[in-house]
Amino acid sequence: MPFYKASLTGIVIAAMAIITACSSDRLTNLPHMEHPVVIQSAPLGSISQSVLSSPADMQHSDMQEMGIQQQENMPSTTKTALEDAALIPSHVAGVWKVFLGGMNCQIATPQTKFGQGYRACPIRCPAVLSGVNSWNINGAQLIFYDKNDQSIVTLYPSDVSRFEGWTVSGVGIILSR
Repeated sequence: MPFYKASLTGIVIAAMAIITACSSDRLTNLPHMEHPVVIQSAPLGSISQSVLSSPADMQHSDMQEMGIQQQENMPSTTKTALEDAALIPSHVAGVWKVFLGGMNCQIATPQTKFGQGYRACPIRCPAVLSGVNSWNINGAQLIFYDKNDQSIVTLYPSDVSRFEGWTVSGVGIILSR
C-alpha cells in the first residue's frame, strides 16, 4: 500500500506541474512570424560537354593551365637538378597528399617489398586509385601498379617533395608532402 500511495502522489504532482506550465505566460511572449522568409536560389550556370584529349596530345600551355608540368617542359635548371639526384625508394617512402581530378586523398608508400616493387596503400581515394597495390621506380619515373601488376599511374618528380603525372585513363595527378 505505501508503494501505491507514493506512485499516486508522484502522478498527481507531475499532472499539476504540466497544468501550471501550460497556463503560464512564458510561451505567449514569443515573437510570432507571419510568413516564413523566402530565400532565392543562386542562378545555375550552363553545363558543357566535350571530349578530353589524351595526355600525349595536350599542349604545354594546356598542362600549365591545369597546374601540371611534364619533365621535358621544366626549366633547364630544375630538370638538371632532378636528373643529377637519383630517385631512390627512401625518397618516395612515406605518406603523400594526392590531388586527382579535383579530389584529395592520401597514399601510403612504405618500403615493404610487394608486387612490382613495394606495397602501396591508398587512403580514402577515388575509384581510379583505389586499385593501387604497389609502387616502383623506373629511372626518373614513379609508377603505381594494380593487383595484376599493371601500371595505372606514372609520375615524374617536379621537386623533391612533389610528383606530377597521369593515370592510364588520362587524369592528371599530383603527389605532394
